[in-house]
Amino acid sequence: MFKKLLLLFTLLVLSVAAACSNDETAEIDGDESAEEAKTGDIVVGFDQDLSTIDPHGTNDVNAIQVRRHLYQTLVARELDMSRKPGLAAEWEQTDETTWNFKLAEGVTFHNGSEFTADDVKASLERVQDPSISAPTVFLFEMIEDIEIVNDYELNITTSYPFAPLPDNLAHTAASIMSKESIDADYQNAIDQAGLEITAEDYYELRDAGSQEFTDVSDQISEHTGTYISENPDGTNYVKFKARAPGQNIEFERFEDFSGESNIDNLTFVIIPESGSMMAELESGGINITTPVDMAMMDRVQNSDSTEFVEAESLRTNYLGFNTEKEPFDDVKVRQAIDFAIDREELKEGIYNGQAAIPNSMVSSSVFGYDEELPEVQQDMEKAQAALSKSNYADGFDATIWVNDSQDLIDSAVYIQEQLKELNINITIEQYEMATFMERLGQGQHDMFLLSFTASTGDADYLLSALTLSTNRGFGGNRAFYTNEDVDAALESARSATEDADRLARYTNIHNMLREDVPYAPLVHPNMTLAYNTAQLDNVELDAAGYIRLENLTFK
Repeated sequence: MFKKLLLLFTLLVLSVAAACSNDETAEIDGDESAEEAKTGDIVVGFDQDLSTIDPHGTNDVNAIQVRRHLYQTLVARELDMSRKPGLAAEWEQTDETTWNFKLAEGVTFHNGSEFTADDVKASLERVQDPSISAPTVFLFEMIEDIEIVNDYELNITTSYPFAPLPDNLAHTAASIMSKESIDADYQNAIDQAGLEITAEDYYELRDAGSQEFTDVSDQISEHTGTYISENPDGTNYVKFKARAPGQNIEFERFEDFSGESNIDNLTFVIIPESGSMMAELESGGINITTPVDMAMMDRVQNSDSTEFVEAESLRTNYLGFNTEKEPFDDVKVRQAIDFAIDREELKEGIYNGQAAIPNSMVSSSVFGYDEELPEVQQDMEKAQAALSKSNYADGFDATIWVNDSQDLIDSAVYIQEQLKELNINITIEQYEMATFMERLGQGQHDMFLLSFTASTGDADYLLSALTLSTNRGFGGNRAFYTNEDVDAALESARSATEDADRLARYTNIHNMLREDVPYAPLVHPNMTLAYNTAQLDNVELDAAGYIRLENLTFK
């Protein structure tokens, strides 16, 4: 905290130190120094690979973390998660369902084309296209029309009042790609499907909305995203260089970036084992890692070569149930397991106290949180009573699926032990991220552990993704949960225009989900990051867990 409070002073000292070590005398013109900031390369260590670089592909944490450095959105975020201009210089709500956006000028895509309203329209229409099957389509389903006023102005009309629209447009799923790359991706998919039409023909079919469009969309869906994944085209400070799946993904400086950056090359490397990650960080093989494995926390904090950074979280780590599959189609079974879990032990034993106990599926940093709701508490008597009212009073065998996240693996082991008291015998199955997400979407699981970051800062995002019946499976509702009352309540909360009204509606939804338990919230883990202090300074982290390099300095 002290370091952050003295950020400006630190930058001044670094600037002076750099000037004193330079053999050349900097020319001063008024109050401006001609000296350029020191530039360098950044290597970030992840414990698991990202699924895809396509902004409309799988919505996993590492994919979002990487895409943020390649693409930009209309609305951006400050470190404190407040809104700020991105590719939209300004915006305003002109009536209950219409938003006007004036775009930044002089912005160039990595392919050299100029950023205009055509690119915004193409990007937002793509995420809604059924051939893309974007898991985040629900963030934009309320968008009814995109009207281009001129090259640098457009109007977005929603089908109902939707106050969080600017927040949804700050999500990486709203990343703006060049229309040229989108056209090329569609044409590649059309060609791969063996169809004799052009991308423009496809757009005409889409606008008409005929059965022919549905048929063509189905035929090309297997191939959409292939070109963009191999040829991503954004406007941010680095551009794509190369990717070796399972090993690394490399970016290089974009010389025509319209903003400022002191990063020459940015590389994300995959290091699954936490001890190896720490060794690389301490030796300078990598500069940054996030998140920090809790087992390595003391080592990070006590090392002379590393700095530990944490932030209160928008994230929820949870246990999900396949509510279509026996015995988890029985709410009493779900309630029994929920009551059996001791969150306090999870918090202290696995997260070293760097977490909050939940009272709902959203954290205290999210709009829609209700501090009056009680925290979820362990109660083995209630657990036994609930199970005794089910058809599985004597227990049963089941599996919990996890990905490569060590914290979630450790949580699964803890839950496995805890559920033995109910004679529920758990087998843990671990999958790499892409396989994990694919199989969850297919509904082959019993239970699973996963995290969700409400990066828009609004409860609508998390609750809609995880519980709307229209999002079952690949849309995010991997519990395959269906509750018409929850669906209706979410739709009602979305369209409410007063904050107090929306908050009350979310509290009602929290209570319904606590009773139905399609998910058991476990903890809201603090976001964590560590960096090598011999190489860098002022690496920051926001509540969504995203690495912030805006104030980064090289030593």
